[in-house]
Amino acid sequence: MSRYYIILLSVLSLLTACRENEFDQELVREFTLSSAVNGSNYPIKVALPQGYTSAKKYKTIYVLDSKWDFDFVAREVQKQSENFHRNDILVVGIGWGNDRLDDYLPVPFKKGKGRADEFVKVIHEELIPQLEKNFHAANLREDRTILGHSAGGLFGVHCFTNYPDLFGNYLCLSPSLWIGNQIVLSNEKKNRIANQTRNGRFFLAAGGIEEGGMLPPIESFRHILGQYYKGFSHHYTIANGLDHLGSKKTNLKKAISFYFQQL
Repeated sequence: MSRYYIILLSVLSLLTACRENEFDQELVREFTLSSAVNGSNYPIKVALPQGYTSAKKYKTIYVLDSKWDFDFVAREVQKQSENFHRNDILVVGIGWGNDRLDDYLPVPFKKGKGRADEFVKVIHEELIPQLEKNFHAANLREDRTILGHSAGGLFGVHCFTNYPDLFGNYLCLSPSLWIGNQIVLSNEKKNRIANQTRNGRFFLAAGGIEEGGMLPPIESFRHILGQYYKGFSHHYTIANGLDHLGSKKTNLKKAISFYFQQL
């Protein structure tokens, strides 16, 4: 086999791998959400399933940090939809309208002003109604999923503790639960009795060598889920040998697999 033939095969293999990791852009719709709640403009992407039609209702996965993670998640959802013979899921990427820490954190930290409660209102009062009206998203809590990593994962847990009627499913990767003296864990305890009656799905993940004090509060939250939230199907995974950023794609794949296995 000639050296040039080997090079050609390598190039073709690389191109195939790249295509497999891309989502078909013809199935992506984009718009800007101009919020009356906080005055910010959020770029929104919606990945439609194959065979999308206005004649049915669709489950939704809301992806934070859209610029970083939307394409990867959309492609993984497409793969799993094919594997599980489903065509009823929209992937909604929410871009940044403010500094991400401003929107995702419930308390001030560094550049973030701690406006997570306002961002919840943006999603609840403005974004979700647009998805229901213009993209036929289902209006049931159990059909909505929030997915986030790091500060985005913290925001997902904040929704779980303080706004449990918004989402029925949570895919939270390496959530920064240490922020604000573990304020989200304090909120969980405060709201526990009211929240225990709900059901849904919760995927929690981290890297095995997370930096700083990331792991202890995540481990604490894992035990809380298992002990007090019997109505939730939950799964916890550690990506051994991987750090905060290095574990993200591995855990994204596992989170999406968990989601489909639970449908």
